[in-house]
Amino acid sequence: MITDIPTKSDFYSMADHMVNEAWEKIADLAYEYREIDIWNGFYSESEHFTDDEIRNLEHYWLFARPKLITAFTLILQSVEFRIKGLIVDISPYLLIVNATRNTPKADSDGNISFSEFHTLDAQDLIKVHDTFSPVKFPVKFTDWFRDMRILRNRFMHTVDMKTDISPELIFTSVVFAHINLNSDSAHWIWHRYQYKAAHSSGGISYHQEDEEEFSGIVWEMLQTHYEFSAAISACSEESAREYFGYTKNHPEDENKKESFYCKKCVSVMEKSWNFDGKFIESALGTVQYNRKRNRYVCLFCHDEQISKPRGIWEEDEE
Repeated sequence: MITDIPTKSDFYSMADHMVNEAWEKIADLAYEYREIDIWNGFYSESEHFTDDEIRNLEHYWLFARPKLITAFTLILQSVEFRIKGLIVDISPYLLIVNATRNTPKADSDGNISFSEFHTLDAQDLIKVHDTFSPVKFPVKFTDWFRDMRILRNRFMHTVDMKTDISPELIFTSVVFAHINLNSDSAHWIWHRYQYKAAHSSGGISYHQEDEEEFSGIVWEMLQTHYEFSAAISACSEESAREYFGYTKNHPEDENKKESFYCKKCVSVMEKSWNFDGKFIESALGTVQYNRKRNRYVCLFCHDEQISKPRGIWEEDEE
């Protein structure tokens, strides 16, 4: 008898932990880079500071390269687990290969744990899924998955110092995979916020989670806005628009896109016991005008309003 058969939920849960771990590591690095870069700009424009105050960021991401590679590997592992979850939902036995030729030894009760069997290699996952599932993966996704596996193998099986890896690749890979593998889920940054809120305590009971000002829903709102800001800052204008729907202003733009802080998001942040209005200044305004919807839309919480937003502490016009 085969025991310990995993479910779709088991694979999805582990995949979620992996991708969120990858995102968090690189978002923290990108946020630090953004903060230093902002201060560098301030120092260079002020007559009260010398060039010695400016930090050299030229080698920042080169030093972070091992962490970028680790995060990228986690993302691909997460994608593989998601696909395995979809296959298991059809039949868990589709994951097993060579069951008759290399059957694991049963225990004293005649049971064999599912984990003892050799399972599908990553290169076969999409083929098996598309063979048995009525819903096939888009060609764009299968091509992306193939290319990302090739890139991952370069990093994992040899010392490849020539192939570039950037924080932008990490952020866009997470969002692209999320869009293609989580059609029923919220958009990535909101999903990330919900994940952080649910895991805010780190598994430790502080006996304060029931108090609103200490809850993950409140505490993680600002923190996830910082991550969103870091991701946008690390992405090109094209990637920011394609993957996050955010329009970045180019220094030479004459008609710059206006961005505003979201009152709905801030109303959650300010419930925190130690919130100060100045904290939000370290994050991007997430509300921008959406021409297609003819609305001002928050790209974080997707709140919409018809009129142009005012300051977060001002009353909106009726």
